[in-house]
Amino acid sequence: MNDDLDATTPRIRPHPSRDGLQVVDPIQDAQFTLLTPESVGVAACDADRFYFPVDAAATVATGTVEIPYFVDTWVRNGSGVTVTEVDIGDTVSLPPARYNVELATSQVKLYLLVEGAVEVTATEGSIRFEFGGDEVSVGARSYHEQPAATVTTTDEPGDVMRALSTLGSALKTTTCERSFPTLRGHPPLVERGDEFSIPDGIEAPDTGITVEVPPLFEYIYPVAPLAYYFGATVRPGPEPRLLADGWTYPLDGERDCAFVPGDGFEASVARVLKQSFLLDCVTRTEGYYEVELAERARIEEHVDLDFAALYERPLAEQVGEYMQVPAAALTDAMPTWKLTADVRPNPEYVGTLPFLADELAVVRCPEPPGMGRTSDEVADQIQSIFRNQPQELRGPDTATLTRSTRTRSSSSSSSATVEETVFRPADADSIEQTYVGEGVPVGASKMTEDAFRRRLTYEPSTDPQIRVAVVCNDERMADENVVSEIYGTRDWIEFDITFDEGLTTEEMRALLGSDVDFLHYIGHVDEEGIRCPDGYLDTQKLDDVGVSAFLLNACDSYEQGYGLVDSGAMAGIATVTDIVNEAATSVGRTVARLLNQGFSLAATVEIIKQYEQIGHHYMVVGDSSTSIVKHESGTPYRADIEDSSGDRSRLTLHGYPRLDSTLGSLFRPHLNDYGRHHLNSGEMCSADLSHDELVTFLSKQDVPVVREAELQWSRDLSVIE
Repeated sequence: MNDDLDATTPRIRPHPSRDGLQVVDPIQDAQFTLLTPESVGVAACDADRFYFPVDAAATVATGTVEIPYFVDTWVRNGSGVTVTEVDIGDTVSLPPARYNVELATSQVKLYLLVEGAVEVTATEGSIRFEFGGDEVSVGARSYHEQPAATVTTTDEPGDVMRALSTLGSALKTTTCERSFPTLRGHPPLVERGDEFSIPDGIEAPDTGITVEVPPLFEYIYPVAPLAYYFGATVRPGPEPRLLADGWTYPLDGERDCAFVPGDGFEASVARVLKQSFLLDCVTRTEGYYEVELAERARIEEHVDLDFAALYERPLAEQVGEYMQVPAAALTDAMPTWKLTADVRPNPEYVGTLPFLADELAVVRCPEPPGMGRTSDEVADQIQSIFRNQPQELRGPDTATLTRSTRTRSSSSSSSATVEETVFRPADADSIEQTYVGEGVPVGASKMTEDAFRRRLTYEPSTDPQIRVAVVCNDERMADENVVSEIYGTRDWIEFDITFDEGLTTEEMRALLGSDVDFLHYIGHVDEEGIRCPDGYLDTQKLDDVGVSAFLLNACDSYEQGYGLVDSGAMAGIATVTDIVNEAATSVGRTVARLLNQGFSLAATVEIIKQYEQIGHHYMVVGDSSTSIVKHESGTPYRADIEDSSGDRSRLTLHGYPRLDSTLGSLFRPHLNDYGRHHLNSGEMCSADLSHDELVTFLSKQDVPVVREAELQWSRDLSVIE
């Protein structure tokens, strides 16, 4: 069934080894299982029958469907109104009618459409649907988003502003529901050319919001996520500010804001983005998903906002209201941001901005304003640009929400230059940090426009299995070979694991050119290349690499890792210095366990930097959001355990968003009687549990656990004894 669809379309087919269905998203390497009492056939059905849009649809002749683990579930009537949200331990019986059942799976967006009575039984280990009829329709939508078109811009700042003004055309709604990642859409791409052009059909929404900044790249680049998320127009102005009918908000001033360190322009932009996003997530609880959101409860203790009234207001009015909320009222509820990106303010890097906007990254320009000039010199240049400009270019006079209009602090100067080969970017208060520009950014991932674009042009295999290749080219490092037994230890996901020792240069070349999802290399890397028994293989001289992602667990493997990415790999983990064998073996095992549980490469490196002895020697090259498998709950998490009095312990969960479950996704721990949802980034939730409750929760999957500052794993019994 659906085998005639293109390779980027989800497929719904009989399960290859069990009674039931398998839903496969080939471009995301995602698999999801629906069990049935006996083997079933699959027939095509009209995708338009579903209330929400789907990419693939099929009808199955069965009256019972079971999912082998619990997933959050919403049942809506034929008009889309929520009838019930199913929780662990619930037994729900609904009278005959037309129902749309939404399953919050991490693999694909999945819906069941039924005509008749419905009975749902949910436990910690499964969720079962019994229907009054003898068939059910299944719809699937990929989390993968393709840009609708490409905008061409010259290197003139004014044209770049016009290009960024099109990013909001990808928004699927201008309501607060756009805080859900599936309702944002991927912004159009931006490329450089001799003339500015916008393809037909690309129209940004008229949200009434404008972003004004001086026509300098160090001011233009940081507002790209705002332009996207607000559907805003970007235009030149003498002072950076956000404005709409009736209000204006300065974007260059001193702020007292705990969730955005520092002050000045970039900090102001970050505050506006984070504050608006958080309050959108709270306001949307008045809409399709009327969940009990923990962040709403924390905010309501400090503010007097009518969220029901806010939900009905236009976007510009919502933002104006949001900006009047004191930052201190939001600090306890603000999620840790997923990504901070340092981008050199040069025209050659403009193509990375749509991808960073798509992830709602905080964008910084690491060079001082004016590329080395003082803030006074930059201010003089801005004034000279606008001194003789007409009033319409300067922007309308409007009422203000705040009077702070300070310029950038001269203390933001940096000694870093483009010529530096190795450097350490300024720290960021986000889970992940990336860098776009020349040099080797120790402590951050190294990203390029080509690597970003590769996530869009990735050609998936027709084989639904996850292919992992483990290669050990030095028998003295055999202790790390155990990783071949770690990969693939996931229920309901099919793996193909291979293990090789002592591959020759030609064998290694053939492997690197093959269709492998992840390569775990154990051995040596020298200036000449990857060391093999018969010589060296230099990845920088390869024409084509088929491996999607990799770990080169060897000394100084950065250049060879970058060669793999240049030649076609999506991303990989490499080292920036010599590494000690015993410590590297520990890192290799930890990397394998984290990737096997659905952590992205970026999240994996962030964790090993904190808890492995030499973790800071590792970095990601290429698309750091790459992962090799999905996580059952959508968002991978780390569990911290603190012993308390008696037989109880404090459990705290920390979320690590992925590209397919990024900022705005919901998370709820599968604990009995726990009905509250959380935003999925950073510290999410805490609970005091008995020994038995803790054991039950941690035994469900192999979760990384931090106890007494040491990284352990939930299925190692010593963690919870």
